[in-house]
Order: sequence, then C-alpha cells, then structure tokens
Amino acid sequence: MEIKIRVPPNVNEEVARRIAEIVIGRINELKWVNELLKNSELTENDAIELGRKAKDGRGKYLEKRYISGC
Repeated sequence: MEIKIRVPPNVNEEVARRIAEIVIGRINELKWVNELLKNSELTENDAIELGRKAKDGRGKYLEKRYISGC
C-alpha cells in the first residue's frame, strides 16, 4: 500500500516531514487496534451503548464534583 501526502509548496520541509511522521504513527496505531480487536464479539451497537453509558457517567461525576461542590 502506498499513501501520498501532498502539502502546499510554501510549507516548510521539516513541517511536511513531521506531518508525514504523524500520519504514519496514526496508521500504525490503527493497525494495532485492528489487530487487538480482530476477535472481538463486541458489535457496533454495543460499542455505541458503552460510549453513551461512559458519557452519562462522566457527566454525572462532573456535575457532582463541580456543581454540587462535593
């Protein structure tokens, strides 16, 4: 697989190199996550529900801590 990243000609070469490094790092992270989860039985709907529960729980925690003053 080949991925080409085009940056405007006025972008500093060092900045362009850093952008490429960041993209490569992110791709490697995604490969790792895919490998980690390849045998998972968690469905997309399960993941959405877990995310909603986590968000709700975090909201309640923050409300209790910062609004209630506890």
